[in-house]
Parts: sequence; structure tokens; C-alpha cells
Amino acid sequence: MGTRTTGASLTLVQAALRRGLNVTVISAPHDIVDGAFAPQVQVAYLEPHPSAVTSWLQTQHPDEYAARSLRVTTTNDNYARLAAQVADHAGLPGPCPSDVARCVSKARQKALLLKHGLPSARFVTGSLTDLPTLLRRVEALNFPVVAKPAEASASDGVKLCFDRRELQQHMTELQHRSSPAVPNPVCEEVVVEEYVPGEEYCVECFDGRYVGAIRKLKQPGYSFQERGYTSELGLDERALRRMKDVCTHAVEIAGLAWGPVHIDCIVTSGHASIVELNPRIAGSFICEVVRDSYGFDAVGSLLDKLDGCFTPPADLLFPTRYARVELLLDSEGGTREFADAATLSSQSMSISYGIQRLRNNRLRSFVYVRANTAEPPC
Repeated sequence: MGTRTTGASLTLVQAALRRGLNVTVISAPHDIVDGAFAPQVQVAYLEPHPSAVTSWLQTQHPDEYAARSLRVTTTNDNYARLAAQVADHAGLPGPCPSDVARCVSKARQKALLLKHGLPSARFVTGSLTDLPTLLRRVEALNFPVVAKPAEASASDGVKLCFDRRELQQHMTELQHRSSPAVPNPVCEEVVVEEYVPGEEYCVECFDGRYVGAIRKLKQPGYSFQERGYTSELGLDERALRRMKDVCTHAVEIAGLAWGPVHIDCIVTSGHASIVELNPRIAGSFICEVVRDSYGFDAVGSLLDKLDGCFTPPADLLFPTRYARVELLLDSEGGTREFADAATLSSQSMSISYGIQRLRNNRLRSFVYVRANTAEPPC
């Protein structure tokens, strides 16, 4: 439900098809995914409301709905609440809808982290309908700050602002984008938090357990644009254990003990600060890097969990194999698009490359390297 046309969405659909499952992609009318999936995948465009989706399922799949043999999941933050609600209404496996709803809101999850004393940046919240009040609240923070919609996906609307003028300009832009007349309007509630410098990491949990961590590679500057991910953590055991403990505690207090949770962290001087929790499977090759470096297949485990046959993974702290993906961006200039896709392999490593064109055209191609040892290949 609410899938994308790249990354983990394609991998999840392909994995389900390989298991012989009938797959239907349900998306909102403004999220067009025509042509992205195999011909046997049905695509249904429905209003993103639990009653609309549930009624459609009852009409289109009456026997399966009655037998509770349907399965519902998502790879998209914007649909996480809806997927959990639909699964709950239909009596199907899935996370708690109220806990998912709380964490889909960055404002509510930040408040939860603060309440329980977990490390996260100082923040304020406000509405785009009352910018003067929001800007007065921001006076309690130190610049630079990061401003973002309280509900958004894939860094949409996120901006680092170095002073009040930049922040006000960004808030005005978001205000224009929040109009119902604009396609895909952004959320009216916004979060403004102090910028925390340091290395950024992705921590993956499943059923409340830590299953891996990787380091995020970002474009130079302050755009937060991802350039890839690597199993080269650059952390000692003490720092990694701290990050693991902080993240698993956050997952516990958030009530996200069912299935996958993707967590973004910043590590400064060996201490982790949580950026946000995402109650869904990770995207952007993260699942692949975790699979190849830790041996944990998040996609396969999600399908197993939905089918009631999930087996907990081995308890690993550090990765045991090397994996790294480089994302080649349009914004970096030059010729960065491959004519085709291929994999080059040897006994010790493999290199895959191909095209990964997103709708916003920021990402053009990728190069993925795997090795049989934890150290990067020479």
C-alpha cells in the first residue's frame, strides 16, 4: 500500500511474486505508479481513507477478506498510518495503528522522546497557518535549525536554516505548498529543531530487536541529499552499543514492537541523537546493504512476519561483510546515467550498476559493491 516506483518497493513486490502471492498495489489518485511493476500486479487508485480501502477489499476479495487471508503492508511513510488502520479493521497482522499514527507525526514522536529523556535535538512545533506564533517559539532555539513538515516522506520539505530570515523564507514556501489547491500539499504542522552536527546513521530494528546499522553518505553541504550507504561504520564498540541501546529503547517506548522500524541517528563524539523513527521498512538500498553486511533480509522477514512464520535473526553488533551503494545524482553534473544494468562478479566481490530514476529527477544511477569480508575491497 502506498508503494513507490523504486528501491524497497520494487524489491518487496518482486519478492512477493517469487513466493507465488497475488499482489495488488493500492495508491492514492495523485501517486501514479503505472508501469512500475510486473504485468500481473494489479494497481488500484483509491482515496487514502480506511473505510474506502476496506470497502474495496471486501468488494474485490470477499472470500479472502472473510477468511482473513489478505495481507497489508507499506514501504511509504505517507501510507504507514493507513496500512496499519486497514490491517487492524480487517483483523490482519500488523503494527498497532495508534502507535504508528503517533510516530508518523514527527511532532508527536519528538515529544515522546523528550518525555522519556532520550537524546534528540531541542525543538518547537507550530502551524503554517500561524507563522508569527511559530517564529516567536523559535526564539528559544539556537541557529542553525532544521525545519520540516511534521508529516512527510523522503526529506520532502526539510531545510537547514542558518538564520531567522532563511527560516521565514522556507516557512513561507511551505505555506504555499500546504494549500489544498496544490498537488500533494504538505502538512500544515511543522517541526523546527536545532541542528546536530555529526555522522548520520541508519539503524534497523525488527520486532523490537536491533538487526543492523549502516552509515549514510550525504552530498557535501547542507542539502541532506543522500549519496549512498556503507557498512563502514567508523564507530568503536562502545559508541555502537550506545546507539543500539538508544534506538531499541526508543522503539520500545514508541510501542513499535511489530515488524520493521527504520531509525535515523546523528552520532557526535560517540553519542547518538535520534533524528526520527519511521514505522516501516527502509528504502534506498538500505535493506540490501543490511542484508549483505549483517545477513538480515528485511524484505523476506517482513513477508515471513505477515505469514506468521518469522524466525528472529542472529544477534550481531557489527557487520560481518562489506557492502556499499553509491547514488549518482543529477545535481553533481556530468554524465551519470548508464545505458543498461549489469553485475560484474569475482570470487571475492561483485559490482552492480544501473539506472534508478526518481520522479523528482534528483537521482540518476547507482553503483553497488559487495565483498565477502568485512573490510572494503582493495
